[in-house]
Amino acid sequence: MGRLFLFGFIGLFISWGALYYRYSDEKNTQARKYRLDPPPTLENVLAENRLLEKAEHILENQIVGPESFVVEKDAIYATIYDAKVIKIVNGKIVSQVSYSERAKFFRDCGNFEAEDTCGRPLGIRKLSENSQKFVVADAYLGVFVVDFSDEQNPTTSQILDSKKPIEGFAPKFLNDLDVLNEDEIILSDSSTKYPRKQFMPLILEQNPNGRIIHLKISTKTAKVLISGLYFPNGVQLTSDKQSILFSECSMARIKKLDLKSKNVEMFVKNLPGMPDNIRKTERNTYWVGLAAIRHSATPSLIDKLGSVPGIRQFLIDIIPSKFWETILHTFRKSHSIVVEIDENGRIIRSLHDLTGKIVGDVSQVAEFEGYLYFGSFNSPFLAKLKL
Repeated sequence: MGRLFLFGFIGLFISWGALYYRYSDEKNTQARKYRLDPPPTLENVLAENRLLEKAEHILENQIVGPESFVVEKDAIYATIYDAKVIKIVNGKIVSQVSYSERAKFFRDCGNFEAEDTCGRPLGIRKLSENSQKFVVADAYLGVFVVDFSDEQNPTTSQILDSKKPIEGFAPKFLNDLDVLNEDEIILSDSSTKYPRKQFMPLILEQNPNGRIIHLKISTKTAKVLISGLYFPNGVQLTSDKQSILFSECSMARIKKLDLKSKNVEMFVKNLPGMPDNIRKTERNTYWVGLAAIRHSATPSLIDKLGSVPGIRQFLIDIIPSKFWETILHTFRKSHSIVVEIDENGRIIRSLHDLTGKIVGDVSQVAEFEGYLYFGSFNSPFLAKLKL
């Protein structure tokens, strides 16, 4: 019995020594130290209100994860989790299309295991004002043109294949995009290491391996405009189309890239949440959707773990990626915020849902004819609010 106890103690000692070596020194981890500014206080333009709680739901429990959308006249065109792009009129789906072979012929999409082969459409923009063509960034498969000219038989064509490297790295997580002109697109590649389904290891690791990419449709050629970014997702051209705004989600900030000089400057930092898509208004302001709300009374997990890469690496190592969304949903704070930002990067308005139930985590906000529309990567509906 004594010998068994001795061997057990030695084994435990060795195990603890190995764990200490693995996680105590940043040199032995992929996770890196970082520091965010102290979370903002919810006062002045960020003061709590209940305006989002007045929103109404569209297609509640009929769709999942309307990540991005375009509102045009009487229609909404949205990308959803089960690898479809849909057209909505008067609260009903009137047309839908898929571009991957699996999504076309099987009904097993819309889950963790299948999303890399089914595809996960994310950012969507209208390609031309005079057509019903849209460009869609798929997290796994590339960039596609979706044509709704024939509502009964919409078509798709691929203009960027994610299997092909761009300056040495194949895109792992294409996210959002904007249209410079009918032949040029600017898009974000959130990571050259992790795909969308591993978004939490990407955030916890905090390695700057995201990029902003320029794509020329006619030649199907792509080049990197800027690399070394922390989880870039939302992109939005400025009014003069000389610069692009892009979110760095895991750093709670938005930067501005001059497309000619390639100079980058801070646009707005220390947001009260992790920013996603950015969309311009007719007033030349910008609506920004936020997830993982952070403020002085409720700092986020991302704020708390910046100085302890070992703990973050340990979480990456022991928690399978498929469980992270459930874990985050269980522990998320019941509060949602979206912000409006002016051309100078100042927050000029915020809307809140203190319950987080009417409007939850927001991936995109779009304004159209006196209404705001809200999409989310995990909600089972779109939302609409009269301004």
